[in-house]
Amino acid sequence: MKNAIEIVNLTKSYGDNTVFSGLTLSIPKGKTTCIMAPSGTGKTTLLRILMGLEECDSGSVTGLQDMKKSAVFQEDRLCENLSASANIRLVRRKSVHRQEKKEREEVRKAMEAAGLSGCENQPVRELSGGMRRRVALLRALYAEWDVLFLDEPFKGLDKEMKEKIMEYTKKSCEGKTVLFVTHEEEEALRMGEIYRLGESQ
Repeated sequence: MKNAIEIVNLTKSYGDNTVFSGLTLSIPKGKTTCIMAPSGTGKTTLLRILMGLEECDSGSVTGLQDMKKSAVFQEDRLCENLSASANIRLVRRKSVHRQEKKEREEVRKAMEAAGLSGCENQPVRELSGGMRRRVALLRALYAEWDVLFLDEPFKGLDKEMKEKIMEYTKKSCEGKTVLFVTHEEEEALRMGEIYRLGESQ
């Protein structure tokens, strides 16, 4: 299918440990696909292969060619000495001066929506774990992307904040291609269609 990312007979092992074998999956473009499985069963490894950060042992992946990728990893991977706003804006090419003001305003509004008002100029090293997580998510959303990879993006958020951020993320990703990894059933049901890793192998 041209409108899908096709994974065919994908196999990956680390030494004697087979992470998955013969994995076949069709991921529709323009939708959010939630990949669920217990810890240690290959969810993150699959995302890393799809992002081009690791190679599979055998099998093929098609449909990702020339697609711009963005990601939220399990680690926040922020630039500690930069402000929250600068971390988010880092994923965009340097703008001409007249566009910079507009971009700063876009980031300010996104941070306000994510409950981060007032810390735009604060170094991320001074932020709490939940605040850092939200900065990492906003950065990934603000990048120019065709496919977004989310690896446990809502971990460390309290229930009220998680609800707010999930709604913001879902709205921001409407009509776009998203692969969302989680072990939380409630998150998966809210975000998109569920694929349980291992069920169709």
